[in-house]
Parts: sequence; C-alpha cells; structure tokens
Amino acid sequence: MKRHTLLHTLTLGTLLSITLFSCKKENGIDNDTVVKKPYGLYVTSEKGELISTNNGDDYTTVFPVDGYATRSLATTSKGIVWIKANLFVSLDNGKSFNPKITVSLPPTPTTPWQNMLLSALDQERIYVTSTLDKGIFYSDNNGSSWSPDPNWETGVTGGDISSFTQLKNGVIYARSNSNGGALYKKDNKTSNWNIVTQNAPLLPSSGTYYLNHFDNTLLATDVFGANGVYYSNDGQSWKQYPGLPARKLYTTQAPFDQVLLVGTDSMGIYRLQSGQFVPSNNGMPTNATVYGIVGKNNIYKNGANKQFIYIATDQGLYRSEDLGQNWVMVKPGSYRSVY
Repeated sequence: MKRHTLLHTLTLGTLLSITLFSCKKENGIDNDTVVKKPYGLYVTSEKGELISTNNGDDYTTVFPVDGYATRSLATTSKGIVWIKANLFVSLDNGKSFNPKITVSLPPTPTTPWQNMLLSALDQERIYVTSTLDKGIFYSDNNGSSWSPDPNWETGVTGGDISSFTQLKNGVIYARSNSNGGALYKKDNKTSNWNIVTQNAPLLPSSGTYYLNHFDNTLLATDVFGANGVYYSNDGQSWKQYPGLPARKLYTTQAPFDQVLLVGTDSMGIYRLQSGQFVPSNNGMPTNATVYGIVGKNNIYKNGANKQFIYIATDQGLYRSEDLGQNWVMVKPGSYRSVY
C-alpha cells in the first residue's frame, strides 16, 4: 500500500455551535451553545474509504477508496493507527499514512477483529496483536515505533492474541484464539501479563470470541453467534446474557458505560434491558447488519454534556441521542466500522 495524501484537510479542533435556549453570556458569547470539547468521529466504508466528522452532519474524506477493508482503527493524542492489510500510522491528522509492517499482523480473519488495537489513554500507550514474540506489541510514541511487550508471567506461552479490552478500572485483558482460549490480564503499564485461571461455568469451547467490557464487567462475544454474549466479574467464571438471536454478532459495545448494545447480522441492534437483550431498532431497518458501534459526546462551555451513539450499518450511518432506544440516519451508504 503506497503512502497517500489527504484529499481534504481534517481539523479535529474546530469548535462547533449547537443551538440551545439560554441567556447566559460571557463576552457576548452564549456559553450554552459553545462546545468546549468537540468529538472526532471516524467512519469507514465497505470499500476502504475513511471519513470524519466533528458534528455528525458534515463529513470530510480523510482517505479515499482503495478496495481494502478496515480491520481496526484507534486514535492517540497525536495520531491515527489504522489496520487494513497492514498497520499504518498517521501523525498529521490523516494527511499521510506510513506502514509499520515490522509489527507482523495476524492473517486477515473471516470477520475483522475491531479490537486488535487498544488505545490505553491512561497509560499513553497503544497495544496491537502480532504473530511475533508472545503476540502483543506496544507503542509509547503514538505508533511511530513498536516493541514486543516483555512483561509476562514466567512460563506463560502467549501467542495468537485476537482482541483486547480495558475495564473502567484500568485493567487490560487479552484473549488468545489458541491455547484453549487462554485469557491474559495486565493490571497496569508495568505489570506482567498473567494467565487467568478458568473455573466453571466456562465459556463454551465451540465459540470464537472477541473481548469487550461494560464498566468493570468483562464481556466475551461469539462472533459467529452460536453462544451469544457472556459476562464475567473476574475473567474466571462466566454467565450468558439471554435474548440474542442465533446470528453473527459483529460488534459489542457499552457506550459511556451506560448501556450495552450488540450489532447483529441482518437483525439490527439489540439492547440489554433488565438483564436480557431485546431488539432496539426504532427508526432504522430491522434487517440492517450492524458492524460498528461507538459513543461520542460534546462538552459545552457551561459544563453540559450531550451524548450520541453512532452505528455503522450496511444501510447507512445512524445516530441515537437516547442511549440506543431510537435512531436517525445521518448519512446514507454502506459502512463497516465507526470509531
């Protein structure tokens, strides 16, 4: 993949105004309408295009169509780390992407692993899966250079890591596709990766799982759908959430740690309610395939916080302002991920 040039300049720091009713002003500016901290949203199409927005309405092309689907994307304090066929890094807001092929990514799976990357903001570090060493590389300089994580418990095999997640308390988990589905835990930046002992009830061995979390609850989703979504308070024993259909489950996310959503193959969004999943497709086609879910928020100068949830589907990009109960299309098209 050749180095590419940004088609249109992306300005993540642009301040946006949203009209609200208020008479509180400072220096002639209505503090209830001025966004102090705007969000940056990235969306990828099925053909490899990367677009961005700060308000959900106006979109800028960051990277053109190239025919290579996105596998994972993460942002750092100064850049973008993007996995397609290889791993690429931009330190200039997407004007150019430089390959970091020394990481040696796992082969492209049948279903993209969106959690192959983990941006641990509290550590100022980003992690990625690799076929080298024990399967986990990291960067402390926004993706400019990468090294294998040397901190492992003595005797731990590692290898074949499929996904990461970081709980609200900062603890990171990584799961292997081999070694009996081994689960590894890292408490902080300098601690070892330790293997987590599994106790009954176990995850069904027939599943192909990726990790995520809801607050401090660890989640494991069977991407092929047969086993649904399991949860654990310690990573050792597991229970299943009821209510999901026997379909592929492409994404599981808990925006703002306030609601748990699952994106399905051709049956839309499911929302956890009173301990079980129920369909939550008001305002969108019930047969939509949902590939990506993310939460974004605007913080206003007066301290107000407005939350949005975006989902990438094969029938458009949708937004919810009530934690996934109702949806509105904001951009037509076929999209494969959202960050």
